[in-house]
Amino acid sequence: MRPTLSRETAMLEKGKARLLRSGDFLTVDAFAVLAQLSTEQSRAELKKWKRAGNIFSLAHEDKEYFPLYAFDPASNFRPFSSLAAIIAALGSSKPDWAVALWFGSSNSYLGGQMPKDAMVEDPARVLDAARSEAYGALQG
Repeated sequence: MRPTLSRETAMLEKGKARLLRSGDFLTVDAFAVLAQLSTEQSRAELKKWKRAGNIFSLAHEDKEYFPLYAFDPASNFRPFSSLAAIIAALGSSKPDWAVALWFGSSNSYLGGQMPKDAMVEDPARVLDAARSEAYGALQG
């Protein structure tokens, strides 16, 4: 076992706790209230959007959480159209928790902004940052 594995695990758990405390994630029931839908309608819409790759979710203690910043209040809380491309650029091999941590962490490609905060105003720049994240550090 790598000596840093337990440290990495502890850091991941702290990151997960930070995300859940941030207020940036909603349960299906909370989304239903926000979007003024029934719980059944809400569950169906969220499932459809997730299956299509328009949003992602986090599983924690038998509940599913959806990022509040994924939904556009101007379009009746449908997912922002730019989000699907950003999620796709990050790659399907990246776990949902890693995607959430990326969106909620300071990003040097965005001048220190968090992708979740820059996404609405400059989705193309966030998409470029996601592509950079997916490719990793390049030597040359």
